[in-house]
Amino acid sequence: MIGNIYLWLGVYTFQAYNLILTYLQCFVCLAFFARRMERRNHFVLRVAGALAAGVLLCVPLIVLYTHLNTLPARVFCYLTVSLLNFLALSFCWKDNIEELLLTFCSGTAAYQLTNKFYPLLQLLRGYNDLETISLFHYGDILWWDWAIYFGFYLLCYWILSRIFRPRTRLYRSRRTALSVGLLSCSTVLVVNVLICISRTYEAESLALNLIVKIFCILFGIVILFACTHIFSLNERDHQIDVLHQLWRQDKAQFESIKANMDVINMKCHDLKHILDKISGKLTAEETESLRTAIEFYDSNIKTGNEVLDVVLCEKAMACQRDHIRFSCMADGSRLDFLTPVQTYTLFGNIIDNAMEAVRRLSDPELRVISLICQAEGDRLMIEESNYFTGELKLNGDLPVTGKEDASRHGYGTRSIQYIARQYGGDMRVELNGNMFFLKVWFPLSAQKKQSAGAGSIK
Repeated sequence: MIGNIYLWLGVYTFQAYNLILTYLQCFVCLAFFARRMERRNHFVLRVAGALAAGVLLCVPLIVLYTHLNTLPARVFCYLTVSLLNFLALSFCWKDNIEELLLTFCSGTAAYQLTNKFYPLLQLLRGYNDLETISLFHYGDILWWDWAIYFGFYLLCYWILSRIFRPRTRLYRSRRTALSVGLLSCSTVLVVNVLICISRTYEAESLALNLIVKIFCILFGIVILFACTHIFSLNERDHQIDVLHQLWRQDKAQFESIKANMDVINMKCHDLKHILDKISGKLTAEETESLRTAIEFYDSNIKTGNEVLDVVLCEKAMACQRDHIRFSCMADGSRLDFLTPVQTYTLFGNIIDNAMEAVRRLSDPELRVISLICQAEGDRLMIEESNYFTGELKLNGDLPVTGKEDASRHGYGTRSIQYIARQYGGDMRVELNGNMFFLKVWFPLSAQKKQSAGAGSIK
């Protein structure tokens, strides 16, 4: 049957084999990388239609390639095949253009890598890939030669897609769009030019053939890592954007709380004078009850840093309301290098996370939070400890959020770490039984310099 097809195609056999097989194999490779993407309606019919349309559209390219066998003609034909593959990907799967382009780049690079790796194995075994697809013999190609050939390609596609398939969604941004656009253009151009050059010069010498194939393989690996790196940078930029949004919210919250606390302190001061005047008309028990209530709202913590005073007063009142013992020893005068929003966000997140953990404890004796902020040697140390219940997992240096929607939670500890690293410090979490320890440190030299990104939100 295959022999009859060869006879029917005649002079077009070689180019038909190259172009149609390139289109089909690249489409299959793209399908491996597109598995996590949303399929369009009538997916199976769309795939069948894309394959049939692609093969038909390759016919004029086969004729052109056969009768105009020049390097520009070859480049045009393979660029067109790449365009057909991208259109087929867009026709069968639904996503934003950046996701589609990155999937296309990854799939194209994986196909190129595999397409040069198999012939390289043939050459190393002493077989010319222009004369046979077999790894074991010349002459007639048997069915198991085809099985090994396609099995090898499918196995490579599966392995590469498992290793380099992105694990996160791509968040749209101008920087990401520019990176994806540049990578897509360079990948399509370089891959197709490499294919055409290798087809032209691979028969001239074994050494040149090996060099071209090895270079194509390395280029494919570089593109795959570049695609993965774009996803990593995009995820990092998205997290930073979210942190800055949270900081803006914290800024508004801090200003509101500070204004409210100023008013409360004034009212408490007035109430104390009024109570002194009317205390003779009240019972001792009533007077003591009123004084306790006034002192509750007149909590006055002085650390040497006005912003930290506001945070600690707010959290101390919240702890007292929730029957949590809050112990604090803080030298706020060392925190002047932080912006007000950073100070409020840093300590607010530290204490909020601790309060959330101890609220789950049934034993009231364990509902204790300890916070220390002081200089130790050449570092400013912030140490917080509390009890917790249940299982707490760590992902690197960060606790894994126990909330259902993990993509929208867990930014509190990320924010703490991000602020610390802006000034050359860091954060570490330690677990000891049912005790949780959080340590944040800054070099004392940070007091003399400002981080490049620290002034974006004052």
